Parts: sequence; structure tokens; C-alpha cells
Amino acid sequence: MDQGAARGNINPTNPGYAAFQHYADSNEWAAATLKRLKSWKFTTIGGWSDYRALQRSCDAEVAFTPVLHVGSTAGVPWWDMWDTNIIARMHQVAREQILPLRDDPRLLGYYSDNEVGWWNAALFKMTLEQAPTSGQRGRLIRLLRETYHDQWPELQKDFEAEDAASFDDLEQRGRLYLRPGGRGIRVCRHFLGLMAERYYALVKEVIRTYDSRGLILGERYQSFFYPEVVRACAQHVDAISGNLNAAWSDGTFPRYYLETLHGLSGKPVVVSEFYMAAQENRSGNKNDRSTFPTVRTQRQRATGFRRTARALAQEPYVVGADWFQYYDEPTYGRGDSENYDFGLVDIFDRPYERLVAAASSLDLSALHAQPSPTCHDASEGVPPAPRNALGQFTITRALERWDRERGFVKPVSDAPIADLYLCWDSKALYLGLYAQDIVEPDYYRSKVVPESDSAEWTVAIGQQDRPIRARLGPFAPAVCSDPSVRLTNLAGIYMNTRNVAAMELPAKLFGREGFNAGDNIRLASQFFSHARADFVEWKGTFKLRGPR
Repeated sequence: MDQGAARGNINPTNPGYAAFQHYADSNEWAAATLKRLKSWKFTTIGGWSDYRALQRSCDAEVAFTPVLHVGSTAGVPWWDMWDTNIIARMHQVAREQILPLRDDPRLLGYYSDNEVGWWNAALFKMTLEQAPTSGQRGRLIRLLRETYHDQWPELQKDFEAEDAASFDDLEQRGRLYLRPGGRGIRVCRHFLGLMAERYYALVKEVIRTYDSRGLILGERYQSFFYPEVVRACAQHVDAISGNLNAAWSDGTFPRYYLETLHGLSGKPVVVSEFYMAAQENRSGNKNDRSTFPTVRTQRQRATGFRRTARALAQEPYVVGADWFQYYDEPTYGRGDSENYDFGLVDIFDRPYERLVAAASSLDLSALHAQPSPTCHDASEGVPPAPRNALGQFTITRALERWDRERGFVKPVSDAPIADLYLCWDSKALYLGLYAQDIVEPDYYRSKVVPESDSAEWTVAIGQQDRPIRARLGPFAPAVCSDPSVRLTNLAGIYMNTRNVAAMELPAKLFGREGFNAGDNIRLASQFFSHARADFVEWKGTFKLRGPR
């Protein structure tokens, strides 16, 4: 929450929010805006806000949660986290931002960074590019020596080496790429966990040097996470934070995301961003420069906001959620071209009445105090399928019309990174998969993920000897081992970490002419993410249920 464009920075060809056009000065803007937020039931001012102006409004009954960028400004975790110059830079960044705020009683705590991403392939590559004297590089070489017992041929089973023919060479130079079909991803992830442990310990030490009171709120995960990173943060943060990119345009999201964040860390969760845009808006936003959840009308946007906020408030481990953001983005996009109707107000400072009314009507404290609502799942009966169950298979639309609550299948493995859903009709059983799959081509010399390392989804039916196997993107169309199974898939690389797929299993695969309500179906399913780094399993016997 800030004042938008300053005088002299107005772009007449790309209109945007500018407080000076509506208020005499920053004090008037701060007082009016804080009064609005209080009436709309907002309690906290999040990252990138104009704290200097807001601090002068002494009656403001809000909390402050700034983003420090204490690691990323110093190049952490990509550069040597044992370099004293980098550590000194982290102290400087923290000191300059914390000291003006720490004694304000409204200071709740700090996000250490924003959307670091923790790109494992990039971290591995950039560490090997550091000087032989680097503490970070030295720890990676030590890990490789220990893992492969100083046997270079053993390392070569998992990695392809470039400009190095031994461990002694690698001490000085060289690059390693994943060998397709090998197990090198496990070493990469192990190293990632070690570096995350160093990051969180270092960040805690730096922040606590200047403020012993403010909470450490984590570093705002980028709507996805590596399990190794989440585990590493547990003893160093007071809460864990992650952005929540709603999977569907109705404001709902997969169960695994927040549950696994909390389960791996054991910490309270702050949703550091949630949002929804509408094509109907007064700022002229086209909402077409990314894949954020977008609906048609402001009425639908308010409904989606209410649905997400209620769901978050009723999770006992979720202690806060930041709406992104106070005003709409400029008509034709901000600096990175993102052009979304994300605001509580438009670029002309006019509130979106339905949205703020939805916020005002929520009694979040009462919702949070209630027992968690009963979560239904497929063990109570598999729900009927919608018409054309595999239709509208696009981001934020795929699986949206399924009954994903009653069709949810509980995993039997710990810390899932995927959800599985079931539904049926008289001709087929349908399985829907919504998974996190972090795919980085930089692991490979060719910059292409080979089929042997692409995500794999298997389904075993009854007593069948061979499970149905599917390979899911991203560089080739999804393929299935059984030609009678219809399969559709959305998969991507880098920031597009969603791997969404659906199967149509004909009744004949179950030895039946067709399905009827009351039939029992036995199946087991497994999902392996890129290079088999992560694994989720589901299994059970399920009864087909008729329409409710």
C-alpha cells in the first residue's frame, strides 16, 4: 500500500494510481486510506508499503510487515553465503530498514525476502561457478565426495561432467549436469537443503542483531516450494509464508499446498499474497500478461475473495493472509507488463464496492475461532462426473467443474505435493491430478528434459499385473501406456510449476460393461515429479455414489 506514481512520473499513455491527484498531501492520503482499511476489516499493512507516511498517522490501528530483501539484495543464496563481504552487506540492508521501524509498536515482524524461488538447478550451477576458495563451493564438493565415496565413476552414473575428469579437477573447475535416468537429483536436493539451512540461520542472526522482538515471517514462497527448503526453515522462523496463486477461477486451491507447508515446518502459516482479477473493471486492465485467476465480473470477484478468505480463516494454522494489492495495476501494465485488476480501489482511487463489502462482512476472528469445517473426500463415495469431464483443460479451468471436495482422495504418503480427484459416469472412471512439478531444463547439457526424467503418473486397477503409466510433459505431449485410456495434460517449466492431468478409464478396464451407483472400485496411484525427486501415493477401495 503506497501512493503510486509520484509527481513527474505520470505516464499519460499508461494511466496508473497516483495519490497526489486525489489528496492534498501524504498525511491526508495516509489518514483517509487507513480509515478505509479499518472499515473494510483489514488489520495489517504488508510489504512494499509507504511506512514513512503511515507511521505519521498515530491513530492507525494496523500492524506493519515489511519485506527486507536482506538476502536477495546481497546475492544470497546464489553467491557464497560464507563470504564475509556478503554477510556484511546483509547486515547493512537489515540495519537500514529495521532501525526506523523496530520501535514502532505496530511493527509485527519481517518477511526476510520475496520469492527467492530457490531454483535448484541454478543454485547448483552457480555454486560450481564460484572460486575454489568459496565456502559454498567447498561444501558442495565435500557433499559429492562423501556421497560417492571419492569414486569418480560412481558420480558419473548420476552426472555428466564438463571440464573435469576427477574430484581433484572438480575442486578447481568444471560443471556437472544430470545424467538422464540417474539419481543425481537427490544430491542436488540434498545440497539445496544444506544451503537453505545456512540461509535461514544467517537471516535469523542478521535480523536478531537489530531487533529481538519482531517476528521472522519467512521469505514469501513463490506459490510453490521445495520440501527440503521448508524443512530447513523450521527452527529459524516464527511463521512460514507463501503466496497462494488460486488454482481455479472460483478462488479455490489444492489441499496439499498449505497443509504440506504447515506439516513440513510445524509453523503457523501466513499467506503472503492472494488475489483475483475481473475483466469487468474501471482501470482498463486486460489481465492477459500472466495466468493469474481471473473472472468475468466484479460480483464473481467478490464471491471468489469471500470463498478464499473464509477457507483461510477456518484453517487453524493460518494466522494471516495478505491481499495483493491496494490499487489496480496501470492500465497497460506495470514495469514488467503485468496488467491486472488486483486492487481494492481502481487507478482513480474509487473502491470496488462489491469487493470491499465482501471484506467488511467477514467476521474473520469468529471464523478462525470455529472448529475446522469437515472436509469430505472420496472415501465417503465417489461423486458423479460433470458433463465432458476432460473439457476446458486450460490453466485455472482444468478440473474446475469437478466435485473436488467429495472426489478428493487422501494420500497415504507423507508431505504430498499433489492432489488426486475421482469422479465417474456410466462409461468411465475419471482421475484428476493437480501436482507441483518444478522443472528446470538447466539441469541438463541439452537444456531439454528427457522423457526418462519427466513426471510419471501410474494407476493400478484391481488385480492387474501392469499399471497404466503416463508421462506428463513438459517438452512433449503426454503419453499413456494404454491406448484405451484418454489422457490430457498441462505442464510447464520454471515458473509454471503446475502439472495438471486427467485420465478417462473405460469401464472395460475394470472388467465391466458399465458403472452403476453402488459399485466398488479398487485402485492405487502414484505420482513421481521431475527426475523422481518427489513422490505421492494414493490407494483404496471406493464406492461410486449417485447424484446428491
